[in-house]
Amino acid sequence: MKLWYEQRFGFGRGAVFRNGQPHLYLEGLINDPSLTLMGVRSVARLTARSGGIGFVQLADGQQAMIDAKADVTEGSFLEVEIVAEPRGDKLARARVLGPADGPVRRLSAPLDIVTRLKARAKALIASDDPEVMTGEDATDHLDTAETQALATVISLGNGADISLEATRALVALDVDLGNAADGLSGNLKSAIRKTNEQAIHETARLLRLSNLAGFVVVDLIGSRHDFDRLKILAIEAFGPEASVISLGGPNRFGTLQLSRPWGAAPHRALTSTPVRQARRLLWRAAAEARGDGGAMFALNAPHRVLEVVAQALKDSQDPLSPRLHLKADETAINGDILRLN
Repeated sequence: MKLWYEQRFGFGRGAVFRNGQPHLYLEGLINDPSLTLMGVRSVARLTARSGGIGFVQLADGQQAMIDAKADVTEGSFLEVEIVAEPRGDKLARARVLGPADGPVRRLSAPLDIVTRLKARAKALIASDDPEVMTGEDATDHLDTAETQALATVISLGNGADISLEATRALVALDVDLGNAADGLSGNLKSAIRKTNEQAIHETARLLRLSNLAGFVVVDLIGSRHDFDRLKILAIEAFGPEASVISLGGPNRFGTLQLSRPWGAAPHRALTSTPVRQARRLLWRAAAEARGDGGAMFALNAPHRVLEVVAQALKDSQDPLSPRLHLKADETAINGDILRLN
């Protein structure tokens, strides 16, 4: 495994590759202070409960859900650890480590992107730490990982492909034989079997890479499958996390179902956040200025994005920072970069 990484202006992005393919991707602030990131421990206050579900207030003002035991009363302080990050309108989930003394506060130090990726790689892929790689090749690898983390269709390399669509209720993957069967009329069953088996491994990789979870339905090619064989392949593909994944099917419609616990926030839910837009805008500006002797640039973007950009430039010693000027423009959804001289 290799962990490709690059950083600039206080932002970073990294990806874990295995056998030449990206399996994990992460970007954002180098040291994100949020208390709702995976693995962050803090003291929280139980503000409400309904049956076995509790709601706790964290020190940064965010909320999280917990499984509340009967002897835990509202107003009490608890030590908690985030096990699932917030996504959309759904709160983060935390597990209770035990009672604690107030006030609410952070307990674990902010984790950098490399440390967070190493922890995920160990939990989801393999126990060995990936080798950290930087340098000129990092950008190409990270662009590939980012593109695939957001992709809806991925080629299986043999003319077949697998498409992925996330809805509020489930994640659907569809395996399409495409032109993989061209010239194989006499070996069509073999082509279908090999494509379905490859799709099982690709399903595990794509779910890890995109951070998608919950109820997952994989529409395989055909309707008659060897479930025992597919189950063995799925356990192999999911590696260390296979023990927490429930498998079902294939049913008479040819679909394989599985349930994967939520963890990191899905990348699709983060594309429009101010932090991600600010990172992309600044790195686009760096690309525009590459090889330019000293031109000034105006960054036009919505105010909420420029607030993040301004803080990043304030904290940065990057030599490009003094050449960047900010202009609020609510119509520039993705941000515009204008050369001033």
